[in-house]
Amino acid sequence: MTSLKSSLTKKILIAGVGNRLMGDDGFGPRVIDLLSSAPLPENVEARDIGTAGLTIATDLIEYDLVVFVDSVNIEGEPGQLHKSGIMVEEEEGDAAELSRFTLHEVGLEGLLKFAKAIGALPPRVILIGCKPKALGPSLELSPEVEDTLQRAADMALATVEDFLQNEMNKNLEG
Repeated sequence: MTSLKSSLTKKILIAGVGNRLMGDDGFGPRVIDLLSSAPLPENVEARDIGTAGLTIATDLIEYDLVVFVDSVNIEGEPGQLHKSGIMVEEEEGDAAELSRFTLHEVGLEGLLKFAKAIGALPPRVILIGCKPKALGPSLELSPEVEDTLQRAADMALATVEDFLQNEMNKNLEG
């Protein structure tokens, strides 16, 4: 019972990254729309962070796992999904360099480097990315990206379940 309770106290954020006004760049926020209507455990938050830039960095310290959902430039066909763990390498001067940008000019990589530099990076960070087809002024997603929304939401939920199961197993072993 204690192991289940301690795994449920782990705070998790599923964060949709992107601009809803720029076609397929709105993929992340649209996945969050789906998750917002799903029953989530009380320790899991689904949040549309849009193009928040560095302003979200200090919030990340509250979480044990953050799953970012975003449009990413990957190989393959539009609508292809990719999931990967993210390791953030801090380079000399990263924080100073990033702090010179306006708060909205920093992409996900910059946000993560800044969060690490200020000690706010969560222990585990996952990216669920979708190859975009059209990035330009539009409120609509391309059909290829639209068709992946539910699969991406399911992938995010499975990632959360796997994380919680692994945490529970660690507690049972320890």
